Amino acid sequence: MPGTSRPLALLVALLLCSCASVDFEPIDAERGTFRSSATSFTFLGFDYPQSAILLARANASDSQLPNLVVTEERIFPYLWKLDWLLDLISIRWAYVRGTYGPEE
Repeated sequence: MPGTSRPLALLVALLLCSCASVDFEPIDAERGTFRSSATSFTFLGFDYPQSAILLARANASDSQLPNLVVTEERIFPYLWKLDWLLDLISIRWAYVRGTYGPEE
């Protein structure tokens, strides 16, 4: 059944990859806001390549902008007490928002 192995290999490759992005919107020359997002694949309690929220935070901090302050973060899907079900197999998306620049 070589015809079914290609779509299966493509599906596995897509599930094992992750993506991340970061956007900066300057307010003036020293201040601004940022939004960083990431996606990860979870299988049997292991996140590949890393937890989505950690990827989003790391992506923002890699910018090395001064005084990054996270004001909001979200993870989707999130099932509260039943969140352990998502540790079996899932794709999670997370984002963080915040500000950067010198303190006022």
